[in-house]
Parts: sequence; structure tokens; C-alpha cells
Amino acid sequence: MKRALLLLLAACSETSAPEPWQLDHDRVVVARSEPPHIAPGEIAMIDALVAHAGGPTTVESPRNAAAVSAPGDLFTAVHFYIDHWRVEGPDETQLAAARDALGLPAGTPVPLDVTLEFPGRLYAIKTVWLGDSLANPAPLGFSHGPELAVGRDYPLSYNPPLGGSVRWLTSCGELRDDTKPRATHVVEDACEGELVLVVRDAAGGVAWQVLPIHAQ
Repeated sequence: MKRALLLLLAACSETSAPEPWQLDHDRVVVARSEPPHIAPGEIAMIDALVAHAGGPTTVESPRNAAAVSAPGDLFTAVHFYIDHWRVEGPDETQLAAARDALGLPAGTPVPLDVTLEFPGRLYAIKTVWLGDSLANPAPLGFSHGPELAVGRDYPLSYNPPLGGSVRWLTSCGELRDDTKPRATHVVEDACEGELVLVVRDAAGGVAWQVLPIHAQ
């Protein structure tokens, strides 16, 4: 019995979940709606930054998308068009009915949670806001590397929009304070991979930047 318990504990330790900042496994890093807020008749395109075990990140469109918990008939806003999924802004009558169902004041943007499926049975939920128009944050313009020295700690710094947040991820080295505007990239061994910076604003917008890095 004791030996079985030890084997179970060893197996659990070998399959423990990766750190949140680790890129080197199959995962959806962040989903994006472009734009994040759409007025009636406007179109939002949906994609995501996807990480892969042993390979670089890629920007991918979902293979399936649905708003199964949408109030009223807003689920019809999500549909497949030619070769991609998109969200089309519903009319004011549909928005008013959805606000009534959710108990929202008149004129308030309506959240639409869209479940996304990507190749490899990877899933994410992205909220698209309906009823007004807002853009994602501007391109980030952050620089780091690409050549790094082994045995060094590198400070990282990026100030998000007011009320927003920052997230750092990497497949080369380790990160400290990965959800803070000021983080540290620790490089202890030779490696090659990427550093990713994800920035969110207070209105549901998102932007990211992928930087290739090489440490020796």
C-alpha cells in the first residue's frame, strides 16, 4: 500500500501542470476579437495566439465557434462566412431584448461569450461586446533580445492602458512576476524560443507581441 502511494505521488509530480508563463506546450495563449466592441451591422473577426509543444506560436482562426449561452436570439450573431467564423452586430431591437434579459440599462454594451475550438481540441472563450464601437490597443512596440546571455536576469517593463493588465510568457528561460508590468526574464541555460507580451485594456480589448529570442 505504501509503495503504491509513493508511485502515485511520483506520477503526479511528473505530470504536474506547467507554469502559467510557459509557452512550450499546446495551449491557447489569448483569443482576440477584431474589434472587441461592435455596433449594429459591424463585423468582428476572431482569432487567437496558439502555443505549440516544441514549436513557435501561431495566429489561428477557430475551426468552430458558438454562443450557446447568448440571451434571446443573439446566438445567431456568430456564424461561418466563406472560410472563417465571425460575429455580426445585431440590430437595436435584438440588443434591447438582450438587455432586458440580462437586466442591463438602456444603451449598455451587451456581452456575448463565444466558445472557440481550435485544432488539437484546444478551447477558449472570448467575450465580444455588442452595441458600441471600440478598438483593440495599438501595436505594442516592445523590444527584447533577440540575443541573450546565459546566466543573466533581464528586467521587462511595459505599462498597460489605465485599468488594463500585462502578461508575460516565454519558451526560453523562466519568468518572475509574469502578470505584472515589471517582470524579470531569467536565463540560466542555452535555449531558443519566444517571449510573448499580452496586454489587455479595461474594455475587453487585447494586443500581443511575439519576440524570437536566443540565449547562449
